[in-house]
Amino acid sequence: MKSLVLLTARQILGGRKIWIVAAFLSLPILLLTAVLVASGFDFPEEEGVDVEGIALSTFLYIMYPQSLCVLASLLYGASVLAGEIEDKTLVYLFTSALPRWKVLAGKYAATAAALALMSIASMSVAYALCGAPLGPRAWLALATSIVGACFTYTAVFCLLGLLVPRRAIPVGLIYAVVVEFFLASVPALVNELTASYYLRSLAWHIAGNPFPPEIAEDFEEVRPIISGATAPDAVLALGIIAVVALTVSGWVIHRRQWPLTEGV
Repeated sequence: MKSLVLLTARQILGGRKIWIVAAFLSLPILLLTAVLVASGFDFPEEEGVDVEGIALSTFLYIMYPQSLCVLASLLYGASVLAGEIEDKTLVYLFTSALPRWKVLAGKYAATAAALALMSIASMSVAYALCGAPLGPRAWLALATSIVGACFTYTAVFCLLGLLVPRRAIPVGLIYAVVVEFFLASVPALVNELTASYYLRSLAWHIAGNPFPPEIAEDFEEVRPIISGATAPDAVLALGIIAVVALTVSGWVIHRRQWPLTEGV
């Protein structure tokens, strides 16, 4: 299993896709650098409210857990087994002593961990450029939600890549926009079926409420729509989504035949 994880990490870091991911993860840093060089940040001042910190933290959350982590997970998660097919090593892996589900689990874990580490490194640079908005708890909230996003979405897109191998990228983009963007913001029970809802809830509880009491009371009326789940429930829900997706993926690879001439 250890050799499989190391092999997967080398494939991720040495493949052509790494340049696409690097471009994705460089985008927030380049945007922030351009703004700082041009004119800096200029936010309206409001007594008792760190408007700049809230705005910059929100920007980093939208850019990383809600956008770039989704795209990176789609790019790699939808083709977790594609590298083995291209290298003609899939048959060896599936005929080795490791059960097929362990092959999938090892490659999934290595992929999600690598994406999470790269995303956190990029976010940390962007966070420092922003002047560490809202303090260390905001960084911890962003880092935790990045880890949750990478592990959850990689599992979901891994399943998608097995179900619709030739259309995984376009279908994954549709899923990300329709489900994880639009439905996650719908003020109804449907948003509780999305990973994005639980990621927002987790980030909110870790970061803490940045508003003064008089504003926080007004925000509590709409907070259930945005981040209504408790932190333990959010972690549990994200874990369930990932485990269910991986379980179905394991069933698919157990039942399916894998000709070397096919792509994932």
